[in-house]
Amino acid sequence: LYTIKFELRCLVKMVDCKHLFQEFHPGRFLVFTCLLLFGILLSFRLEGVIEGSYWGVFVPLWIWKFVMMAGCTVGIRSYVLQQEVVQDMGSVADFQAMLLSTSLQMLLLSFEACLCYKITFSPPHMSWYLVFMPLFLLSALSIIICGWGWKKERPLDLELLFSVNLLQFVLIVLRLQNLVAWSWQIILIPLWILLGICSLFVVYYIALTTVMVCTNDMLPSLRTPRTAGSCLYSIANLSLILFLALLVTKIDNLSATEGNHHSYIAIFIPYHLGMGSLVLSTFYQKGGNPWWFGIREEFCLYLLKKFPAIRVYGNISYIYSTQDTVIPADVPILNTSDSKNSLPKVTFSNVELPD
Repeated sequence: LYTIKFELRCLVKMVDCKHLFQEFHPGRFLVFTCLLLFGILLSFRLEGVIEGSYWGVFVPLWIWKFVMMAGCTVGIRSYVLQQEVVQDMGSVADFQAMLLSTSLQMLLLSFEACLCYKITFSPPHMSWYLVFMPLFLLSALSIIICGWGWKKERPLDLELLFSVNLLQFVLIVLRLQNLVAWSWQIILIPLWILLGICSLFVVYYIALTTVMVCTNDMLPSLRTPRTAGSCLYSIANLSLILFLALLVTKIDNLSATEGNHHSYIAIFIPYHLGMGSLVLSTFYQKGGNPWWFGIREEFCLYLLKKFPAIRVYGNISYIYSTQDTVIPADVPILNTSDSKNSLPKVTFSNVELPD
């Protein structure tokens, strides 16, 4: 227990820029940040704080898709120019994964455009079946891509999410078309099941991390990322479950005289908390496709090569020293006796010279 407590305190008091650079996942950071901004704008629009079309509310999602299309275009150009050089099967699989991911996100963009058009203009000739048609195609294509990904032993994120939600999309369309009169709590049963399964995985991840930290079976360099990941994932999972429960209650009670007092801004607070946790977790998720924008290497390494001045910050690791912080004896302490009393005492360790 003392070891776990010490690791949790290190998450707040220790800043290791070098590990943040090494473990950063740029793709997920972009996606979660855009979803966070979209949730903020949507809550303000539903509450009436901001006026205007829903096209403006979807701007963060448009930015996400624009960056994705630009990255894929540059990646295709780089692959064509260097096709004779690229002979590694792993690089070819990465390029194919980029193309498949782009096709999925283009279908998702089509759904978002149809949804905005339906909400804004409410055309009588446009049914909800037509609006959700890109999602149906997206789910079917995701199932195929999942089979390809398992064969190639590649990680699956967006593909797995949409492949298991095909039934959920069908139920939502039936409810929007008024073909069924079920409450939204019943309509969203597949999503409740999915969140429950995610909760089990989060509990397993937390238990595994706790056992490995307590038994010292984990490398010291992995303790902080694993502990941070388990904490952030648990916060995100619980926050999204609470958000969905509040939102479903709000929608089901729209026509009722009671139980409809919570504003959309208050309902979306757990969503913002969950997405914020996922944004922070991207600094502990090493990965990403090297073919985006044709960089063919890790994003942070490419960034450090293009901007050498950042290497100074990337090589800094320090701990905010307090009275109750246990500092190892081999860590040098910066002498701050001549500094002002208002300045915090900072402990520097493992400082490497920039390349």
